[in-house]
Amino acid sequence: MTPADLLVAVPCKDEVGRVGDLAAALARLDPRPGAVLALDDGSNDGTAQALREAGIPTLLHRGNRGLGAARNTLWRRAERLGLQAIAYLDADVDPPVDHVGRVAALLEDGVSGVGGRNVDAEEGWVDAWRARFWPQALGEEATDDAAMLIGANAAYRLSALADVGGFDERHTSHGEDVELGRRLRAAGHRLRYEPSLIVRHRRVDRPRDLVRSCYLHCREGMRATLRNPGPGTTPTDLVQGMAQKAIWAPGAALVKRRDPREALLGVAACSAGLAGYAVGWIRP
Repeated sequence: MTPADLLVAVPCKDEVGRVGDLAAALARLDPRPGAVLALDDGSNDGTAQALREAGIPTLLHRGNRGLGAARNTLWRRAERLGLQAIAYLDADVDPPVDHVGRVAALLEDGVSGVGGRNVDAEEGWVDAWRARFWPQALGEEATDDAAMLIGANAAYRLSALADVGGFDERHTSHGEDVELGRRLRAAGHRLRYEPSLIVRHRRVDRPRDLVRSCYLHCREGMRATLRNPGPGTTPTDLVQGMAQKAIWAPGAALVKRRDPREALLGVAACSAGLAGYAVGWIRP
């Protein structure tokens, strides 16, 4: 795989305030990918116009169809462009200059997908909490048998996506990466996780934003797990893990950092996660 075989793709929804940083990050990429493409998924804030004014080629969904559909539109366009793989980035991440070259090198023969970590910039106390207790990563060890890849920093061979029919469009904002990973593995595809492949997360959250995200992440993660049973994480594993986090995250905030504010956030976020798992289990 070479950089010229890759499409760097960015699904966007109401991201007008991030377009400037995104354009600068994409312009810095060296080596260059075969193509760069954004998709505006029915934004209401002028995102599409801002993307085009910034010089980023942009596709449009006339209405909001959701993240799963946006990812599908992008990889199918990559097929029509004659490319071999797609590297997804979120609009609020900052990839390193050599990101495309590293992804291409890691997508060697026998690997259907490769991804890494999305590391919080820790610009506020909420982001610092998330970085410590809810990291967007799969651990510190590299593996060629990852269960899934973090959507904000994931690349796939187009042949693998076509083999399983792409993303499940029922996942409109979260969980599409979990669901795809389970289907790819069930179909015999191999996913590589490389923790040194890092993009920086530039989003700054408020407490309620984080709590809502935790709820949606867990609800859709449970639905993805139930829809694709098989080896690996089970629904019971998910609930048990969150129950444990609901104990140790607030405890660590109080004992180690002596910060009641962080402890309260931990209680709220983990409770939202448990509620999300419950709703996802009851209404898969």
